Amino acid sequence: MYSESEIESLKQITLVYGKIKKLILFCEENNEEFKSNIQVVKELRDAFDHLMRIFAVQFELKTGVDELYIKRNIDKTLGHVFRAGYDTLDYTGIILRDKITKELAGFSSDTIQAAIPDYYSEKRPELEEITDKIVYFRDNKDVDNPSYEILDEYFEIIQRFDDIYKNILKAKPAMVELQTHDKRKKWSLAFNELVVGLILIIIGVILGKLFV
Repeated sequence: MYSESEIESLKQITLVYGKIKKLILFCEENNEEFKSNIQVVKELRDAFDHLMRIFAVQFELKTGVDELYIKRNIDKTLGHVFRAGYDTLDYTGIILRDKITKELAGFSSDTIQAAIPDYYSEKRPELEEITDKIVYFRDNKDVDNPSYEILDEYFEIIQRFDDIYKNILKAKPAMVELQTHDKRKKWSLAFNELVVGLILIIIGVILGKLFV
């Protein structure tokens, strides 16, 4: 019933939706506002509506359609799924950037360097590169001429973003321990300086009385 190009488009729809679903679950778990993201829900609802039109013809529940009816609805389904994909990827990138910023907040550069030795030499430059690529994808997305290869590249960029976030999260206990150690060390030095200062004052007072 379907042509080879239609089967390929349906395959892309299935692949993209499978990836979107995982990102949607991630966004819902990490950001309450995403649950009320009407745009993504609308795109997926509209995609589902066009799929049902296709199935209605396939199961002979709808008749009297022209020969391009199936193709038009597959193309529209693909467009809606791609829009949902781009919107979800954009939102995921925002969430990950915010979470990384929060995880590193309050830690000195020395602490971060000690806990994640390649952070400043590799990971931070890569994060900046990822941010630039996300901007590029957002500025150049073309849902009217969807490309699975381009969208898949966007997925890979977001996946790498998530990998770096998980690496930082894994290093968080070490950063906390290092920061705590540094604070104790500073307090110890400050206390020692205070004690030495008091001793010098006392000695000065004693010597002053001895030579009066």
